[in-house]
Amino acid sequence: MKPFLPRFLAACTLALAGSCALAQDGNSADELVQAGLSSLKQIDENRAGEIWDTASAFVKTRFPKAEFVANTQRSRQTVGVVARRDWASVTRIRYLDDSTGIPAGLYANVDFATRLTNDKTVFEKVSFRLEPQGWRLTGYIPRENQ
Repeated sequence: MKPFLPRFLAACTLALAGSCALAQDGNSADELVQAGLSSLKQIDENRAGEIWDTASAFVKTRFPKAEFVANTQRSRQTVGVVARRDWASVTRIRYLDDSTGIPAGLYANVDFATRLTNDKTVFEKVSFRLEPQGWRLTGYIPRENQ
């Protein structure tokens, strides 16, 4: 498995926005995995403010920066000390309208199986939206079960 960051995800539970990935056309799973790893590194380094700075406009309108940062930090604290991250899946989703409360567009979820230093495994889902500038992080959800 190849290795691969705030709470919005598909259901927009807690939005987090983030760094721009390299893929411009939305066709590269490898670029999404790398963008996910980069975003997770920012979260690990307590740099959620930088992620919010490059967030999608819709995320910024829903979550003020201070709330975004606090939610990200709170979510990340539940994970623990990371020993290794491996991507488990990459899923693309196209929303045709905003009837779900999520703006229309192409989204992607990258799911990681994260091994902690205590030998426990947790799962981290990182969500992105494809925008003209590339993939922008929109969500982060750590959880104990897949």
